[in-house]
Amino acid sequence: MNVKKLLFFCPLLGLLLACSEQPADQLSFVPFTDVTITGGFWQPRMETELNVTVPFSVQHCEPALERFRQCKAFLEGDTTSIPECHRFISSDMYKVMEGVAYSLMLRPDKQLEAWMDSTIALIAACQQEDGYLYITHICGNPNPEEMGLEPYSYVIHSHELYNMGHLYEAAVAYWQATGKRSLMDVAEKSARHINHVFFEGDPNYNGGKPVNQAPGHEEIELALCKMYRATGEKLYLEMAQKFLDIRGVTFIPDGVETCSPEYAQQHLPVREQEEAVGHCVRAIYLYTGMAQVDALTGKNDYTHALDAIWNNLVSSRMHVTGGLGADRRIEGFGEMYSLPNKEAYDETCAAVANVFFNNAMFLAEKDAKYLDIAEISLFNNALAGISLSGDRFFYVNPLESDGADDFNWGVYGRAEWFGCSCCPPNISRLILQTPGYMYAHTSSDIYVTLYAGNETDIKLGDNNVHLSQTTDYPEEGTIALQVDPAKDGVFTLRMRIPTWCRTTSFMPGELYHFSDGLNAGYTLNVNGESFEAPLENGFAVICRTWKQGDLVELTFNQQKRFVEADERVKEDAGCHALTCGPFVYCDETVDNETNTIPYYRWANLSDHSKMKVWLPNE
Repeated sequence: MNVKKLLFFCPLLGLLLACSEQPADQLSFVPFTDVTITGGFWQPRMETELNVTVPFSVQHCEPALERFRQCKAFLEGDTTSIPECHRFISSDMYKVMEGVAYSLMLRPDKQLEAWMDSTIALIAACQQEDGYLYITHICGNPNPEEMGLEPYSYVIHSHELYNMGHLYEAAVAYWQATGKRSLMDVAEKSARHINHVFFEGDPNYNGGKPVNQAPGHEEIELALCKMYRATGEKLYLEMAQKFLDIRGVTFIPDGVETCSPEYAQQHLPVREQEEAVGHCVRAIYLYTGMAQVDALTGKNDYTHALDAIWNNLVSSRMHVTGGLGADRRIEGFGEMYSLPNKEAYDETCAAVANVFFNNAMFLAEKDAKYLDIAEISLFNNALAGISLSGDRFFYVNPLESDGADDFNWGVYGRAEWFGCSCCPPNISRLILQTPGYMYAHTSSDIYVTLYAGNETDIKLGDNNVHLSQTTDYPEEGTIALQVDPAKDGVFTLRMRIPTWCRTTSFMPGELYHFSDGLNAGYTLNVNGESFEAPLENGFAVICRTWKQGDLVELTFNQQKRFVEADERVKEDAGCHALTCGPFVYCDETVDNETNTIPYYRWANLSDHSKMKVWLPNE
């Protein structure tokens, strides 16, 4: 069964279009609900998400739901069972809810919708009248070392704002899926409350003085951008920028490791930061928020910092799988060129964030190099975080295992769930949105950004262009794209040519280069004839008068190739990695003798297998 496009009218479509008026040359992705997956690599994964992962994730929300039930009972006077003290379990449920909303956009389900409605009713019942929503403080049983004695008294580690960020994202998704404002009402009430307490002052919080402190764990910044896009309410965009601009200014921690200034990127004002430091997920969520605020305001306040940070990442701090995280102690970046293999952290959430960040950078700069990083991170590190069956997960994704490592929160191999389950719903919500990363457009240009079997319609001015793509990419390198405009018309089609195909490097940044020093190459035909298309920012540019039935055929010379690391990466000295297209392979042994497989498939064959990505040169 094919995954079908949205089958019902979205009651918000006119509102969303009205709120997203943009210059003719501004770039935007085609929404995932407007792209129908028709086959190839992504179809079985989308089906597994809908049939297995989403309902499986809902089942695992029960502990978080029970806390809301207990909180509601507490507020009604029943103090016999107080919710356990916890900082962030609610956020894991909010991410599951976001994924459920996306699944409802793709395939309506009355049971899932009823679960959402009952869950939202519980959340609303626990929210205080002024908008505050954090169960442990509401029920009066906080651990002062984790969230302080009073609300917002320990923002650096409480996750109060982080939780709300994920609730906001779920609220927008459910509103768009169903037209129901129940969770949006909770989200907007919360946002107005946070703006009042943090930037104006409320006599019930912080002695009436504005808290004026950025959260320790970033997330609310990018969520507020999503709220702004959905509602057009400028307050949310202003709040996002305020949280960015006070980071490293109004509060700078004085400690080590998780309390160091660098850990939560509070060591400098964000406009002055030039290196990726600290906790990886926090950092990449921050950078994504910066890129989104720049795009929405058009001011480019953070462009210099973002360009410097991105170049620092791809030139010295990213694993060949697109993974981020060399230092397990802080789930963070290590020193430049410190990229261990067996001890690598490369959290699944960091890979998901890396995809979000690079897609945001692409929209701002229209350069395919960002998509190349997003693709490598998606196909390798991110997809490694979930089994092919859709119900087992990795939190940590090392590049080497001896078959006995206890590296995934006390579980070797894939786990059913985690006590800190940020990763399972994160990869789930990313996969459901992946069709929305396949095309982007301006008023006159169509960008083909991620290759997959699919169909879509894109409106260019007064013309409608139907695109139908047939391919088994990334497992094979041939793409056939049929272009059917409603009427003959001149526009530009831009086909992404990945770095691994057109240069001597596997990915942008030259941290990893092919040992043969050659370009793989590609061929491009239009209607059966060779077409010499100029390359601009990593795209083959085809500008012509398009007619119904026009066929573009793009073939990458996709073969297995050896990759070597920059000599400053000491862990990889004298070794090579094996790649094919965007895939990184690993040597998986024990149960399968010697068998090279794509890295993301590792541990789908065996839960106790030795594995190496980097192998000695021989």
